[in-house]
Amino acid sequence: MTSAGHLISRSGFLAALIIACFSSSSPSYTQAFQTTNLVQRGTATSYFPHTSSALFAEGFGSSSNNNNGKKKKGKKPKYTIEDKSYGLSSSSTSPSATDIFNNQTPEEFFTTYNEWMPLFQKYKQHSLAHSFLTNDDNDTQQPSSAEEDTLWGISTLENRNPWRLFPSKPELPEPLSHIGTFLDEWQRSLLDIPIDTLTKEEDIGKGNNDLHFLEEGRRVIAVTRFHVLDGGDTREEEWEMELFRTCWSEMGKLMSEDLEDTGSLVVLPNTSLSLEYVQQFVQAKLVQPAVWMGRGGDWEIVAMERGNLGVRLLYKLSAIPDLSEKYSPEDDE
Repeated sequence: MTSAGHLISRSGFLAALIIACFSSSSPSYTQAFQTTNLVQRGTATSYFPHTSSALFAEGFGSSSNNNNGKKKKGKKPKYTIEDKSYGLSSSSTSPSATDIFNNQTPEEFFTTYNEWMPLFQKYKQHSLAHSFLTNDDNDTQQPSSAEEDTLWGISTLENRNPWRLFPSKPELPEPLSHIGTFLDEWQRSLLDIPIDTLTKEEDIGKGNNDLHFLEEGRRVIAVTRFHVLDGGDTREEEWEMELFRTCWSEMGKLMSEDLEDTGSLVVLPNTSLSLEYVQQFVQAKLVQPAVWMGRGGDWEIVAMERGNLGVRLLYKLSAIPDLSEKYSPEDDE
C-alpha cells in the first residue's frame, strides 16, 4: 500500500472507531474495519461527520490547529508510544501506594465496604473468589431474578443501595464539555501515533506503531458509557467515596449485562489529585478487589490523562481479530 493509502486507511479507521463508539448498537471493534471504506469515500474535513454538535463540546472532532487535520510542519507530537494506556505494570507493590491506602487485606476491604457486599457477592466468580466472599449455603447457585431485581430495582433507583444506576452519558452542557476535552485529547493521542512505513529506523516505536494504533483504537470503541465526576470544592475523602461509588456502580452494571468489549469512562475534571494518586486508587480500590472476587481476568482498569484525568473500565476485552483473509492490498486500488 502507498504512504497515502496508509494515511487514508488510518484516518478512515479512526473515524470509524469514534462513530462506532457512540452508535446505539452494541459496539465491536471489527465494525471499525468494516466501516472504514465507507468513511474514506466521505468528506474528510472532520473525523466525526455523523456526531451531533448538541451531544459533544464545541470543537470535538475537529483539528485542534484548524488545519483540516494536517499537522504543522516541524511540530512534534504530544504523545508517543510510551504514553500507551494498556499493558501497564501493576502499582500494587508501590511503597507510596502502600502508604496511602494502608495495603488493606481482603477482610479489611470488604468489612470497610460491607454495605456493598450484595453486589460483590452477586458478581464474584465462585471458584476463584476469596473465602471471605463465599457463603456456606448454596454458594454454587446462580442468583435468582429476585436478587437481580433487588440489586438494580426500586431500591437502587431510590438510592437506598450504595451503588447507582447511572445513564449511559450526561446531558448537561458542562459535563459534556469535560468529556469533549478528554475525547479531543484522546483523538490527538491516536493521530500522534506514526505510521510504520513513514518512520525512520531510529524512531521510537519503529515496527510497533501500527499495532499500537490498533490496540489503542479498539479500547476507544469498547467504551460505551461516559460519566463526569467534578472535583470542584469537594473534600478529598468525599470525592474518593464518589469515585468509588461511580466506578463500582459501572462495574456492576457492565457485569450484569455481561457483554464482551464494553466499558465505561469516568472523567475527573477540576481535581487537585495527581495521576499517580488516581493510579494507586484504581489499583487498591478497583483492580485488587476484582481479583479477590475472582474477576481480575475480566477487567482492564487504568487511570489515564487526556486533557483531564480519567478512569477507564473495560470489561472482557477480546483479542484483535485476524482479518488477513478479509483484506488484501488490492482492496485499496
